[in-house]
Amino acid sequence: MAWAIVQAAAAAAAGARLALTYQGDRLEESVGELSENLEAPLVPPCDVTSDQQIADVAATLDRDFGGLDFLVHGVAFAPQPEFNSPFVQRSREGFRIALDVSTYSLVAPTRAVAPLMERRGGGSVVTLTYLGSQRVFTNYNVMGVAKAAVGGFHVAGIYERG
Repeated sequence: MAWAIVQAAAAAAAGARLALTYQGDRLEESVGELSENLEAPLVPPCDVTSDQQIADVAATLDRDFGGLDFLVHGVAFAPQPEFNSPFVQRSREGFRIALDVSTYSLVAPTRAVAPLMERRGGGSVVTLTYLGSQRVFTNYNVMGVAKAAVGGFHVAGIYERG
């Protein structure tokens, strides 16, 4: 879904210049390949568990774009062992990681880019969730809770252009 949003925003009619972020070396190549067909994209690293990397991305966007019109949040993660047993056997650390990466990762970047959106007269924040936040899916476990938490945010209205 995130890639479809990127393609629509980058289409000639929309004409958005985009920044795509990635976490770690493992994803750098994939995101780099996806960005090859975009017009002058920014592709900075961003580990959403690092406030410093989030701040660095915001500074890069400020320097290169001078503002921001929208943020699309499509981040989700839980350690693999958190999928392999019944929900009540989640570890506290695995649950914390799933909520930090999948849910708080919407809050921290939004806070970091809010001034960039304000500079443009407002903006929009879009997050992606999954039907697993509303229905039971085998082995989805902790991610159902994390995506339900994301779905509970109503941040888009905060930065919408009026």
